[in-house]
Amino acid sequence: MKKMDEMDRSIQLRAEERGYKAVLVALCVWTVGNVYQSIVSHTHLDMLPCLVLCVAVCVQAFSQMSLKWKMTAGDEEYQETNTLAHTVIMAAVVLVVVLSIGAYLVLRA
Repeated sequence: MKKMDEMDRSIQLRAEERGYKAVLVALCVWTVGNVYQSIVSHTHLDMLPCLVLCVAVCVQAFSQMSLKWKMTAGDEEYQETNTLAHTVIMAAVVLVVVLSIGAYLVLRA
């Protein structure tokens, strides 16, 4: 395997970006289609595309924060807190609250 130069890396990155965006658009269309179908025909909502969409967006956001934090860790110019840890903690809290409310509503009915 040959070593990639800057142009090859740029082409690779642009291709991956377009593929990622295409997958996100497809998952959004699939999710909206499922929601529409479940509302119109009163069928069971398939949560798989929604979960995959949420995981993809969260992984992208968390990895972006992590890479930014690692790149600016030793720099005196950027003295900011670890937003990745705060975001992960807040996401866990929101998930627990949403699951608790959902479980309460399901068990109450």
